[in-house]
Parts: sequence; structure tokens; C-alpha cells
Amino acid sequence: MTILHIYRFGFITFSLSLVLALFIGGSQPEAAGLFVPPVDKLVHFLYFATFTFAIVMSNIIKLKYAAILTVALGAADELHQILLPGRSPGIDDWLADSFGAVIVVCIFSIIRKRQISQMRRTVQADQ
Repeated sequence: MTILHIYRFGFITFSLSLVLALFIGGSQPEAAGLFVPPVDKLVHFLYFATFTFAIVMSNIIKLKYAAILTVALGAADELHQILLPGRSPGIDDWLADSFGAVIVVCIFSIIRKRQISQMRRTVQADQ
């Protein structure tokens, strides 16, 4: 097993632990009202941005699919809240989740484009 495999496994494990914490931890009665507005939107943004970062760093799916997966996870979380006493789903929460994913994907896209440009310049300079 190479260091790359260990690195990838770590990010996949971290991603899965975030999903478990979201659904198991979010089901606990203490989770209702844990964060007050507008801080709750910041928490949504950061949580789902972190999830997207971990998925992207695991390098198991393309950037656009990482965003789609995160947006779907945010929707699933909001729908899950329908079943929980003291919790209520919100479009605003889902938008904060989605915005976290989009920002991370945009940052990674910019970084990758710069890396590709730099590699092309290096290859052209070598020729």
C-alpha cells in the first residue's frame, strides 16, 4: 500500500464519518436548536464545504460530481429533518450547504487550471 492509498483511504473515511455524524448526531434531541441563526447557516456552509473538500481530496470522483453529491446530501439531510421532533427542514439551510460545496469546487477548479497552465508552459519551455 502506497502513501497515496493511505491518503485516499483517510479522506474517504473522514467523508463517511461526516455523513454518519450528520445523520446520527443530527437525530439526537440535543441537535435541535444547537446553533442559532445566523450562525447555523455558517455551520451548514462549513460542514458541507468540509465534506466536499474531503471528497475532492480522496480523488474518487470528478469535481462536478463531488458538488452534485454534496448538494444531494444536503437535500437528504433536510428531508431527514422532517422525521425528527424539534427539527424542521429549510431551503435556506440547503442553500448554505450547496454554497459550501460550490465554493470548494470553484477553488479546486481554479487551482487545477493554474496547475495545467503551469505544466503546459513548462512543456513548451522544454521544447
